[in-house]
Amino acid sequence: MKRPRGGYTDSNDERADKVHAFIKSLHFSVPLYRLREQQDRRECPKCHKRRLFYCYDCLTTVHPESHPPPLALPLNVYVVLHPNELRGKSTSLAASTISPDLHIAEYPAVPEQLEPELTLVLYPSEQSVELHEVEHLDQYKNVVFIDSTWQQSKAIARDERVSKFKHVRIKSQTSLFWRFQNNDPTYLATVEAIYYFLREYITQVNRLKAQLEHSSGSLSPPPPAHQVESKDSKTSTSASSEMTPKTTDGLASSADATAFYHGEVDDLLFYYINQYIGVQQRYTSGNLNKYTDRHFSGYIIQNTSWDELVAPPPADSNTSEKVTEPPRETVE
Repeated sequence: MKRPRGGYTDSNDERADKVHAFIKSLHFSVPLYRLREQQDRRECPKCHKRRLFYCYDCLTTVHPESHPPPLALPLNVYVVLHPNELRGKSTSLAASTISPDLHIAEYPAVPEQLEPELTLVLYPSEQSVELHEVEHLDQYKNVVFIDSTWQQSKAIARDERVSKFKHVRIKSQTSLFWRFQNNDPTYLATVEAIYYFLREYITQVNRLKAQLEHSSGSLSPPPPAHQVESKDSKTSTSASSEMTPKTTDGLASSADATAFYHGEVDDLLFYYINQYIGVQQRYTSGNLNKYTDRHFSGYIIQNTSWDELVAPPPADSNTSEKVTEPPRETVE
């Protein structure tokens, strides 16, 4: 179900405001300036190649002092990586070093132990549905993503080992991805798709729980997002099983996301946002050593400062550094 090609509809200043607001809203457990302090490549303990931040071949970190702590996810996430994708440019590999619940399989390998009745696949096919249309959403344990170009993804999606899973889609978002594509800015990088899916999943499940509590007579305030049961919970109750399709009308407003999501999976974007800011800085600083000129018109945001997003706190600050870390499940 391919969308028509398009471009940005906002002005440069409008996009700058939206992007800055989004990045500032993210709750990273390690500040980005700590990552920027790591300038030297280090040897990977497994393959012994010198890498910056992490090894995309071995999925190990080489700068653990600036790496986020292990992040537990509400679902097992499986990424099927097309073999023609360059590992050094894959956004999902970086995220897999942050969460042990994010697994990578290189096609034609596909995780085959997954039960179809417990597994979703994010793919915008004709039979795909939005998350609020999925009955018993909180009973699903796994979700599959395809990491490839749009053309390459079609063959993987048709593979009977993948096509047997329920196809879902998420609400349209504008990508920050710097790699050129022939579609439009609503085609997301894989890590963005994972992030927005999990964010929407957490919001939807908690909203359904709040509705169920309200309908049962409880007037308690909506639960925070971290109350979504972890994938290994033995006591999870099905809130969505009590809801009829007519009441599950999706994320009704941004207020829903604010009430039911509190940054639980923001760390998945840690390396991605750092790279995005780096690209914007390089192209707006007058640096002649640019990666490429193939971008959507307006992708590079002019007349705005990116330094404040990665700058350390003032040296003369009287307040101690404090990083806001969202509630998270404990990874054993």
